[in-house]
Amino acid sequence: MRTLPFTRHFLRRKDKRHLVNCAAMIEHRGISHNVQVVDFSSGGLRIDRLTGLAVGDRITITFTPEFSIEGTIAWLVWHKAGVRLAQPFSEEDPVYQYLVGLAATVEHTHVRAIAALAQQEAIKSQQTDIV
Repeated sequence: MRTLPFTRHFLRRKDKRHLVNCAAMIEHRGISHNVQVVDFSSGGLRIDRLTGLAVGDRITITFTPEFSIEGTIAWLVWHKAGVRLAQPFSEEDPVYQYLVGLAATVEHTHVRAIAALAQQEAIKSQQTDIV
């Protein structure tokens, strides 16, 4: 069997991804699209609910009136896309700080949900032991 010189992870980004799941607006050639930002890293974003754009399109992504960034559609599969930022985020970037805050909220919600499920299972286990 012939092996390829690279693995399927060859094209994977190396930057840490942060889950955010927030609404945003993309503008391209004066036309706006509502999208959902699924996650982000220092160099890009993954978005959902994208229509009418193609790989290579330059876009502006607006999160709030104060926070917007520019990028290019790097890949596109159905209604999902990867956006390569025109300028990678620095840790001091206000948009990056905004997204990190959203990611912390998502992570906190996940932790609370898992803790609640664990507590429910513990209660069920105790009730089963009593019977």
